[in-house]
Amino acid sequence: MKRKEKFASMLSGWKLFLFVIVTYTVLFLIAFQGYIISKQSTSAIEKQYNQIIFDKMDALSVNMINYLNYIDDFARTLSVKPDLKSMIRENRDGTREAVEGALNYFRLRFPLYIQILTAQDRVFAYPPVEQKEEEQFKTTLASFPWYGQRLVLDNSYPRADVAADFHFSAFPNALYVSKNIVQDDRSLGTLTIKMNGTLIETMLDTVRINEANAVFILSPEGRILFRNEPSSAFSGDLASLGTNGIDGLIRRNGEDSGSGQIRIAEQDCYFIYKLIPSTNWEILSIVPLRSLNAESVGVWQTTAMTTAFSVLLIVTSFWILYIKLTLPLQRMSRIVRMASEGATPEPYEYRGFKELETLNRGMYRFFEQIQLHIRTIRQSESEKRQLEMHVLQAQMRPHFWHNSLNALRFMALLHGDSTMADAILALTRMLDYTLKNTGVLFGMVEEEKDYAIQYIRFHEIRSMQKIDVKLDLDERSLQARIPKFTLQPLLENAVTHGFRAPFAKVPSLAITTRLADGTLTICIADNGNGMDDDTRRLLLLPRAQEGGGRQTSGISLLNLQERIRLEYGEPYGIRVVSGLGEGTEVVVTLPWITDAKKEGELS
Repeated sequence: MKRKEKFASMLSGWKLFLFVIVTYTVLFLIAFQGYIISKQSTSAIEKQYNQIIFDKMDALSVNMINYLNYIDDFARTLSVKPDLKSMIRENRDGTREAVEGALNYFRLRFPLYIQILTAQDRVFAYPPVEQKEEEQFKTTLASFPWYGQRLVLDNSYPRADVAADFHFSAFPNALYVSKNIVQDDRSLGTLTIKMNGTLIETMLDTVRINEANAVFILSPEGRILFRNEPSSAFSGDLASLGTNGIDGLIRRNGEDSGSGQIRIAEQDCYFIYKLIPSTNWEILSIVPLRSLNAESVGVWQTTAMTTAFSVLLIVTSFWILYIKLTLPLQRMSRIVRMASEGATPEPYEYRGFKELETLNRGMYRFFEQIQLHIRTIRQSESEKRQLEMHVLQAQMRPHFWHNSLNALRFMALLHGDSTMADAILALTRMLDYTLKNTGVLFGMVEEEKDYAIQYIRFHEIRSMQKIDVKLDLDERSLQARIPKFTLQPLLENAVTHGFRAPFAKVPSLAITTRLADGTLTICIADNGNGMDDDTRRLLLLPRAQEGGGRQTSGISLLNLQERIRLEYGEPYGIRVVSGLGEGTEVVVTLPWITDAKKEGELS
């Protein structure tokens, strides 16, 4: 028995030892893998730096050439504008009008400054310049090597120069593109277009791969034309190399591009140079080697830290996630599956991650909201079907009424009763609108307006009382789609209750429509008797309609309110403003819809 226990103890010890060996072997393999990866990453980073800088230089070269071509085309176009030549000949300043037209045509997306030095030594500028700036411009222009022969130069191509910005000497160098303005083989003056060097120096920043990367644009003579912000550390030493030194640096292989290492500004640096095509300028990028190696060192450090903590983090994270995330999610998944099968899930109390606690509580609230929405949808669908049935029942379908009314109107005309004929005609037109497209629940505002006018006409004849109707309709609103029989019940309420005796004034109705922010507002105002606040508040309540005291002909005001709310929801509906002896104003708000077919129409 003791032998078995001893053997089992030894076997357990070997298992533990084997587990430790396997664990350390895995850790060693992870560390070795990290070493290989970091070494390969360091080599790949150094190669990628070289390729990235060359690619960025290519992109910068393309952008520079595009800018120069834009300015070249702009200068050629501007130098041959007749109105500009006329301005120079007449010695009058019309630079703004002439230049703005060309700027609008070319739609240049960078700022340019246009100066014209005429043969009479007068300067026209856009934007305008002060006298001091004008003199500085003349001085800058005079420093260009071709200035002495500017009036006899070949006019076939512009000349590009880089010099100090004449607006403010503290600015970076500026690019000047100059071209003669010629007419009848005679020079009228020199057109000079200036582009700020800030834009070019901003473009140089796109070539940088880190904060210490200095980028220059050099002339064939080795002069620094443009540089970015980090370049100040190398500018002095680079200028001290002179023309021969820089030429020996960037022309080492006799090619248009190349790379290598130099020591400059007491730093070991890596440089890359490239010639800008179609120009004689070079781009020179200088990067300190320590900044290149910084990311490689970071890779080594990251690898070491990852190796040291990887196993501990994996085991700890696995335990936490399994206890606090995996198991609760499985429980919640079963709860959702039960709910989908129609069963009512039991509450599950979870304590752990705040997000899962919120999810657990929200899940049960979501189940409750679903049941509530189902009940609401069923109730809304039932009310909508009942409303549609009411609307269909309220419409006068039989066509023999139309034929009978036409016969009565014909008989009235035969007997010379034009008033009766007009009344029957108005009633017939109302019937036509009612019977037309009986399955359609929506009509245009213009159709509703015509129907309402016929109703007013019929009421005038019936009551033998003239009603003054004022229309103020937004032209756009006439094509808007609104529920059918919207205006008529509002007008019927006005003439039936608003003008009910005793009423001594001339009846007046105002119909107004307005469109604003996607909302159609219809206002029906009368100068009738009005109503007190209690009556107005009860007007749209269901209990106010049960006694039949305030009913419209066929479709009540409450019916219309319910149709609008069921179809469009909040905030659309009817609002009533009234006071005793002050008339009544009914305001209907609807969404502005002009579709050929409105969703919800009967087929």
